[in-house]
Amino acid sequence: MTFPSISRRLALAVLAAIITACGTSTRPEQSTAYELELIWLGTEPSAQVRNSFDVAGNTIRATIVGPLSSVALPASFTNLSQCGLPGHPDIGREPIRGLRIYAIVESIDGPGGTLGSAGPCLIRNDDTPALGVMRFDDADVQNLLSAGRLPSVVLHEMLHVVGFGTVWTDKGVIDTATNGADARYTGLFARQACRDFNGGATVCANTVPVHSTDGVGSRYSHWRENVFANELMTPFLGSGATPFSATTIGALEDIGYEVSYETAHPFTLPGTAALRADAAAPQLELGEPMLPRFKLDGAGRLTPYRPRR
Repeated sequence: MTFPSISRRLALAVLAAIITACGTSTRPEQSTAYELELIWLGTEPSAQVRNSFDVAGNTIRATIVGPLSSVALPASFTNLSQCGLPGHPDIGREPIRGLRIYAIVESIDGPGGTLGSAGPCLIRNDDTPALGVMRFDDADVQNLLSAGRLPSVVLHEMLHVVGFGTVWTDKGVIDTATNGADARYTGLFARQACRDFNGGATVCANTVPVHSTDGVGSRYSHWRENVFANELMTPFLGSGATPFSATTIGALEDIGYEVSYETAHPFTLPGTAALRADAAAPQLELGEPMLPRFKLDGAGRLTPYRPRR
């Protein structure tokens, strides 16, 4: 005696289970953390140099803790020449789930000249960078490595790729209307962090002082040198420690990242004597940060970057 209706229901149940299992096994896992991918171009530098980049990347991964939307690269975005790196391989077509950085250490103009450049090339519709580049002069890199300053320089420049100082105009957090020589940062979280410093309640009562003088690349993209002195994201690098402060992490939160402040270094706003010593000490002016070149619109289409005014 047969039971066709039961057999049919059993067969359908088995088939449904198989389909469900197959679907589960092939569905890409949703990332729950910030992903930073570093891809070397040209001849890879020494292990010591690569380690400085790896340490910087790990610091950022530990600071930015929330995932970003996946980006499918438009067909019109094909070559790194579009990011100012001519003569290098085509851009991979794999979706970007966080930030992809292409890095190269090569001969530019020898020691003491142009250190290099870094910044985002492609940003999302919400202004978070999806793809960026870092380019350094090999002679300067070796000198920085010998002096023990390379890790600070790499982290500084990588933070520009992440968006520090390079998407501020788009986020509307720079106020130059009152006095361009006294530009101020208005983002909420960086202001709150700065007010927590010793002396910050006065200096950062309503805004954070931004560097407004020197070269074009230094203006409006760093904390003010004569206020923050040796903090990591001022435009000049001294010979001592360069703390990665909570104010800098707050600026990342203002961009829209989910952050952890656990990676912040202890930092106190320097007093008058410390500021004088910083001004008198030898300083290295860091490379001019690169602004984005392209932005994805709400439909995922590639558009030329035009900073908001």
